[in-house]
Amino acid sequence: MSNLKQFNGRFCEYDFENVFIQYLEDAGWTYQAGDDIARSKLDETLILEDLKSFLKDSNPDLPEEDITQICDTMRLLGGQSEFETLHKAYNHFIDGLQFTGSDGIPRTIKFINFDDGDKNIFKVVNQFTVEYINNNEKKNRRPDVLLYVNGFPLCIIELKNPADDKATIHDAFEQITVRYWRDIPHLLHYCPLACISDGVKTRLGTVKTPYEHFYTWRRINDEQPIADSYLDEFECLVYGVYSPARFLEIFRDYVYFQDKIFDANEVEIVCRYPQFLQHVYCGKALKNRLSPIAEKAELILVRPVAERLIQWHFWLVSSVSAVQTNLGLLQF
Repeated sequence: MSNLKQFNGRFCEYDFENVFIQYLEDAGWTYQAGDDIARSKLDETLILEDLKSFLKDSNPDLPEEDITQICDTMRLLGGQSEFETLHKAYNHFIDGLQFTGSDGIPRTIKFINFDDGDKNIFKVVNQFTVEYINNNEKKNRRPDVLLYVNGFPLCIIELKNPADDKATIHDAFEQITVRYWRDIPHLLHYCPLACISDGVKTRLGTVKTPYEHFYTWRRINDEQPIADSYLDEFECLVYGVYSPARFLEIFRDYVYFQDKIFDANEVEIVCRYPQFLQHVYCGKALKNRLSPIAEKAELILVRPVAERLIQWHFWLVSSVSAVQTNLGLLQF
């Protein structure tokens, strides 16, 4: 990977994508070029080799035919709308897939190991060609960077030329939310999270976030000062969002879809860094309060559920002062 270079205070065009990937590698992702990924067709958006490997390791008793059937179920996932398919895929990532194998035993198939992050396969991929049909002609798109976990593209990163003043972060936003949804929705079906950057502004959102709600991630943890330069903001987003353990935490607990009956609204939300850090603080406070009285095993089992409920309760709080006021609710 290239060393970090700058041009008039910005990343050079030819280096920016490689620099982003280099940072992601440093955060814990394994790089693989899109052209090196084995696929039977260019419209295939999953890394089936990784998915099968994860499923076999997680379910050693499942025969090959069952593994193939599970992969096909996810490959051919569909719904009444593109957004409904995205919502369905996300639910499978979080809750698992209900599956009855050739042995007749029903089970829940997990696609991400949230309990032991080291059991997952984290890959950062670029130059990944995705084929589509337009007016009976084969065409293709090449997203700049994709983050794959166990063969699924869970986050798309779109970059714009930092050395071109006419290339803006809004162009990156439109690339994802307009052109990619129009041309390659079969990629975005598995891709709840999105990042856009022009080298100066780097923002986190979802594939359905309005432009004005893409947000800078300006702190990695509560003790760190707020980032005050574009490079600090860039590093905060990489290490504050994309370190594998943090990424899984945000992906599982801080992405919000409305109930299925509201899918027509196409609402998908990811938290901002003040919300995330305050939720973490509240969760720790709750655990500290519960621990001295957790004499019964039942209470210990309730703790993770209670923490999730507290997180979503404080999702509605818009400022740190309001969160601190509401901490008065946590009296045990």
